[in-house]
Amino acid sequence: MHTALPPDFALTAWVDESVIVGRTGSDGAYTMAAAVADLAACPEVRDRLRALTLGRTGRLHWANESPKRRDAVTAFIASLDLAAVVVVGSPMLGPKQERARRCCLERLLHELAVFGVGDVWMEWRSAVPDRRDIRLIDSARRKGLVPDSLVVRFARPKDDPMLWIPDAIAGAVTAATLGEPRWVLPLEEILNRHDVVVR
Repeated sequence: MHTALPPDFALTAWVDESVIVGRTGSDGAYTMAAAVADLAACPEVRDRLRALTLGRTGRLHWANESPKRRDAVTAFIASLDLAAVVVVGSPMLGPKQERARRCCLERLLHELAVFGVGDVWMEWRSAVPDRRDIRLIDSARRKGLVPDSLVVRFARPKDDPMLWIPDAIAGAVTAATLGEPRWVLPLEEILNRHDVVVR
């Protein structure tokens, strides 16, 4: 017997990325992460995320956090009722970064649609790269990889703390790729990882 979902139930995803730039003789990787949650639970999560900033202005940002702070952030994320969908694209040499992003974004949006996500919020970069993302999304719709019902929007991390979560998830996965699994281990139960080949 299935339990009926409440009428206001909605799965929403917030997306961010992390990059390891490869050089001659070494491969990089592009990691794109999504935090998937029930929209109704997010106001409390945002308040708790703001509390984690310890009164500092600004936001949580994985690249700027100490190892101890990263421990606290990943433990907090692991305690939440959410799922993490991650796509890692490789190999990626520096000039192929946008190609890697396209490969990862197309796969990620497809996986989110399969997951039942209706709304996606991506981190705003700037007008030109965001237009490239929109063109890719339109192309993915035409190919039937992403349904028309999936709505994709852009937001700044300073305006929505929910974007801090995929930033940390992508950072933890990237750290593991570089040989430091310390922060991805607490996230294993919520992590759904997919790897794509960047051609």
